[in-house]
Amino acid sequence: MSFKETARKIGPVLSKWTVKFSNNMFVKTIASGMARLLPVTIVGSIIALISSIPYDPYLNFLETSGIKSYLSLGDTMTNGLITIYLVISLAYEMARNYKKSQINAISISLVAFFILTPLTAFTVGEDQVLAFTLTYLGSRGMFVGMFTALIATRLYVLLMDKGIKIKMHPSVPPAISGSFESLFPIVIISLLFIGISAAFAMTSFGDVHTFIYTVLQKPLEGASGSLSTMLIICLVGELFWWFGIHGSNVTSAITNTLYLPLAIANAQALVTGENAQFVLNSYFLNIYKGPRHLALACMLLWLTKSKQLKAIGKVAVIPGAFGISEPMKFGIPMVYNPYIFVPMVLAPMISVSIAYFATIIGFLPIVGINLPWSMPPIIGGFLAGGFAGVVIQVVQFIACIALYYPFLKLLDKQKVREETDKEMELKAAGGM
Repeated sequence: MSFKETARKIGPVLSKWTVKFSNNMFVKTIASGMARLLPVTIVGSIIALISSIPYDPYLNFLETSGIKSYLSLGDTMTNGLITIYLVISLAYEMARNYKKSQINAISISLVAFFILTPLTAFTVGEDQVLAFTLTYLGSRGMFVGMFTALIATRLYVLLMDKGIKIKMHPSVPPAISGSFESLFPIVIISLLFIGISAAFAMTSFGDVHTFIYTVLQKPLEGASGSLSTMLIICLVGELFWWFGIHGSNVTSAITNTLYLPLAIANAQALVTGENAQFVLNSYFLNIYKGPRHLALACMLLWLTKSKQLKAIGKVAVIPGAFGISEPMKFGIPMVYNPYIFVPMVLAPMISVSIAYFATIIGFLPIVGINLPWSMPPIIGGFLAGGFAGVVIQVVQFIACIALYYPFLKLLDKQKVREETDKEMELKAAGGM
């Protein structure tokens, strides 16, 4: 059995598993909910970019003019409160998927999260004030926020489905009846989370946030800080793409869970003038996964002889510059194509490795700003890493071309041979 035939047998099985995984309500909620944070993180990234331009007279001007304090306020209201936006986003998405009241789900989830979040005593003038610190409302609280929103909303849905609610007369306005319908669920869920908070208060951890950060979040930060973890995620994503499955959709819930808190922490560090710590994060992956689509499109256009491949190159160059590869994936096709398998899988892994090692040797700055995945190469590299970012993306472009070249030449020869045979058949048929 050939490689391609084996792949075609594996494909449907993998596709079935992938659909089941992607349709899992928790996975789907995380993937969609995290995506809704993009406007907030983009605003935070713009503030980080403005605050960290490496030019001393400019930075001094920000400080002396007082602009720095306003930029810090903008960072606090975006990245500094990212967990609040995450709780809202996830609760909204899950309730929407279950066709339940989104506003009730958001309210219940926020109540549950605030119950779990410890209050700190401050002295303001002569008064003692209890308040939430930003520690647990920013990137450090994202895991607790995620679990709380998912669990609280799922319980709300379950209680509503079981009919544990106050049913009002149809004549009662929807806003009032909706509030009363959620009364029993919010009381039950609140009492449950109060019990959880009280239970953790009796442990050595003191609260849920400290427990989650110590037992789960910090170890995951260590694992996600390993290059091999990110390379495996890249590998899995491209493998799914090769089978015709949208790999980015499959892996997005994992990458955002592992790497978004680290990216948010980097962005906040840039605004406060501290050193960003996490080399590998979701912003890094968006920017330095490599201009492989543009590289392949350019090769199709200028380095192939096949009419089909050249035509695909013409169509794919502009989309490829914006990270869109579907014209090539289904036009060449790259899907189930044994010639393309090796470079397709290795290209993002090599690109990420180049950027990673350039960062750890100090040539490339650690990424702390969020740019859309569709940002064209060179522009994205410059915004994220200055001229060093441009250099790295050029190196990645050349590396992708070198990787694809021998495999594309084999594919090109096959396509030319097929086109020549077809032309000869048409001529023979025309002469008969």
